[in-house]
Amino acid sequence: MENKTKKSLLAISLLLAATLAAGFGAALLATTQGVTANASIPTDTTEPNESIALNNNNNNNNNNNNTITLAEKPFLVEHGKTVAAMPINQTHIQISLAGNGTITLPNSTETVKTKDIGNAIIRLTPTGDIAQGQILISTEDGSEKGTVFFTEIAQNGKGIGVAYFSTNSTGKLAFLDSMVAVLQDELQPNGNTAITVWEWRGNRWEALEIP
Repeated sequence: MENKTKKSLLAISLLLAATLAAGFGAALLATTQGVTANASIPTDTTEPNESIALNNNNNNNNNNNNTITLAEKPFLVEHGKTVAAMPINQTHIQISLAGNGTITLPNSTETVKTKDIGNAIIRLTPTGDIAQGQILISTEDGSEKGTVFFTEIAQNGKGIGVAYFSTNSTGKLAFLDSMVAVLQDELQPNGNTAITVWEWRGNRWEALEIP
């Protein structure tokens, strides 16, 4: 249990740094533009540097720890929308989310439908809007549940983010527990968003020194 907790905390702490390092814009939700019409975005803000120390004990590892490997096919497709948005100050907005997902089970064509709700805080910056939040996912009959912690950067209706899944399920959703994933988000003509999610594979986490 202790090792799992450490891995969970490590994965969550890496979400923001990994997304910022990716250098992409992610699609946020259509209501963001309306809410931020009168917002003031400072252009001289200095951000603190985020750094992660790698414990590279094997220099002949064919650089496997320096690459990002995604599953060939996405395991989750989500269609969501903003159901509420409230400005916090000139640079931050709180939003509430709702959506429906389709999860494809591992090594199978079987799918599970989910109903999802969540919330996020959006930070406005001159180069892209950063969203951090969590989504509660539930099977349609409510028998299995899980939580998704995510970080995403928005720019021009498209982008990328990272997510960490956690669940106590022992059923069909059990495979999601401790999964780290990469998501692609795209604004749709109707104002909703389509989110596609791939598993982030590899042993990159094992190359990090955990205090």
